[in-house]
Amino acid sequence: MLKLFVHGLGAWFAIEAASGRYPRPIAVGLTMLVSRLGAPATLLAVAGYGLERLREAGAFESRPARPRQRRPVPAIARRSRARPVRRARDSSQQTKA
Repeated sequence: MLKLFVHGLGAWFAIEAASGRYPRPIAVGLTMLVSRLGAPATLLAVAGYGLERLREAGAFESRPARPRQRRPVPAIARRSRARPVRRARDSSQQTKA
């Protein structure tokens, strides 16, 4: 559990450094430290950075739903789409070959 906390904390520092919170030399140093933590911290940092970019772009802001507009249904679509009933041929109309 402590390792997960350390990796998460390192990923958070990497995300903050990549977002421009710290000067460039400090950001590079933090990135190097996080890269030494290994794959879990790197994975968390990449995921966190992606979520941060989405948040900045407004992906998680709630917007009111647009009211749906009802379109009139064309007359041809209102007709029944049932197949026409085929009449059985009368035996008197059939010709034998």
